[in-house]
Amino acid sequence: MKGGPMCRQLCEVKTLRAAWERVRRNGAAAGGDGETRAAFEHDLDARLARLVEELRSRRYRPGPLRRVPLRRPDGRIRWLRIPGLADRVVQTACQRLLSGRLDARMSSASFGYRPARSVAAALQRLRKLGRGGAWVLDADIENFFDRVPHALLLDELGIWVDDAAILRLIGVWLDGFGGGVGLAQGAPISPLLANLALHPLDMGFARAGIRFVRYADDFVALAPSREAAFAARELAATTLERRGLALQDAKTRIVPPGAPFTFLGETLVLDGPQKRTGRRRVVGRGKH
Repeated sequence: MKGGPMCRQLCEVKTLRAAWERVRRNGAAAGGDGETRAAFEHDLDARLARLVEELRSRRYRPGPLRRVPLRRPDGRIRWLRIPGLADRVVQTACQRLLSGRLDARMSSASFGYRPARSVAAALQRLRKLGRGGAWVLDADIENFFDRVPHALLLDELGIWVDDAAILRLIGVWLDGFGGGVGLAQGAPISPLLANLALHPLDMGFARAGIRFVRYADDFVALAPSREAAFAARELAATTLERRGLALQDAKTRIVPPGAPFTFLGETLVLDGPQKRTGRRRVVGRGKH
């Protein structure tokens, strides 16, 4: 697996060892190939050295994914797809290398899956932006993780990464996700790819001067008027359509100042001084 500096760093035992430590801290459950933590750790040095050799010789091939059901708060089932331990180690190593280089170039309004950012930070940003009230585009992307087109995603990634070997490796993982579309929720590389897939949306809002906050595929945009809110909706719909994605009409709405909406599990009202009653947060001109 010849490539640039990033690829060479990936194909080092110390890089994979650091990635393994993160996988281990996350529980190290078996993936689709059935390899257990005990088996992987039995002779860890040899296992990592073999994985490095597979990467360098291009003999590395990802294994199957294990499907795991996860019940959502609304009762629906979301399916995680968990790679094997070796694949999670390589994906984690790749994600860490890419994130270290790309994070500074991402939008400051993007809060999901990024270092030193959180749901709490996203809500804090929204509270600051919403002081004094605003019209809100409360948006939902239809089946985002299942619909991200691989070809367009690789094109976007190619703008950010000039290491052909890394791009080929990510292409191999995407092929393993199947069907030419979709990201496997549960794969360590997927969150970074999700942010890259939505980076054009971030840039579109920024160029238009639209205030917004995004956490993964959940976002809201603020506007000074009803007309501006509908313009933000049209911009989002057009940008997503170019990326093979779409707003979910039934769950996307324009919210006037003073009306409640839900973002990241919080009920918010962008109007008047801030009050707190249970889970509702009323955001406005008061001190925060």
